[in-house]
Amino acid sequence: MADGWEILEVLSSEEEAAVICGYLESQGVPCQVESVHSHGFAFAVGGLSNVRVEVPTDRLEEARRLLAARERTPDLADDVEGS
Repeated sequence: MADGWEILEVLSSEEEAAVICGYLESQGVPCQVESVHSHGFAFAVGGLSNVRVEVPTDRLEEARRLLAARERTPDLADDVEGS
């Protein structure tokens, strides 16, 4: 991990990490994704499949609050489908 960055989430897919990082960046929080997953294999084993979402140390609490608020907010697509 780079100096000044903290792990916010450890996920199992790069796609999910990209969505979270994209959301944080849209809210003004810098973000980076680190993965040790090798695309040369058709499978991932244990810790080799971990994908880390990292934010600057001084923005960690803000990023946690943003993700928590996002999880509590209903998805607008659900409202459209339910009408």
